[in-house]
Amino acid sequence: MGFSRGDQETVISYQHDTGEWRFYTNVQKHMTKWGALIENATTFEENGRVISMEGRLPDIVVSMYKKREIDEKTRMAMGERLKANKERGENE
Repeated sequence: MGFSRGDQETVISYQHDTGEWRFYTNVQKHMTKWGALIENATTFEENGRVISMEGRLPDIVVSMYKKREIDEKTRMAMGERLKANKERGENE
């Protein structure tokens, strides 16, 4: 049966005393995306189907940043640079 939408969650927490990032999720999309990165993963099954997972995340996987706000003019300039670099790479 799994979890209802309202009960689904993903939690990533940092334990300062051990220096570890801990991961827990019962969201199928997140299990698929993050599952291969989890160390010492423990999965919980119901009727042969994984319904939740928890474990440790390597330090290199976790990063937080402010979402970059890009105006249309900057976006167009970035697109032109990307296109020029791609064309230059194909000509070499």
